[in-house]
Amino acid sequence: MNTTRALELAMKVAELTQLCTTFEAKYGRRYELTPASPQEALTLHRRVVTGQQAVAKLLDPAALENPRQPPCAWWRRHTTMDSASVGELAREVNRLISYCAYQEANPGAQDSSYAVQASQEAIAGMLHPDVLQMTISELAAQPA
Repeated sequence: MNTTRALELAMKVAELTQLCTTFEAKYGRRYELTPASPQEALTLHRRVVTGQQAVAKLLDPAALENPRQPPCAWWRRHTTMDSASVGELAREVNRLISYCAYQEANPGAQDSSYAVQASQEAIAGMLHPDVLQMTISELAAQPA
C-alpha cells in the first residue's frame, strides 16, 4: 500500500458514502431488504455491495485474510451499510493515507509499516464478510 493507492481508496469510499447516504435517505436507516422490496432498493443495495468490493480490491490481500472486526458490526443490525458505518470507514481511510504518507516520507520508521497493515485490516473489518469472501475468491481466480 502506498499513498497513491490509499488516495484511490478514499475516492472509492467517497463514492460508497454517496450510495449509502442515498439508500438511507430513500429507504430509512433501518430498512430491511426483502424479496418484496422495490427494484430501486435492490439495485441500490447491489451498488453498495459493488462499492464495498471496489474498496476491498484496493487493499493488500493479507488484510482481506485477516480483517479486524469492529465491536459493532453494521451487518448484524442492517441489510445495507449505513451512513454512520461508512463515515467510520472514511475516517480509517484518512488514517491510512496519513500512515502511508509518513512511511513514504520516512522509510526508516519501524512502526509505519505495522500501522499501514493494521489500518488496512481495520478497513477490511468494516466491510461485509460476504464481500471479503467474494473479493478473495475473485483475486484467487486471477492468473498470477
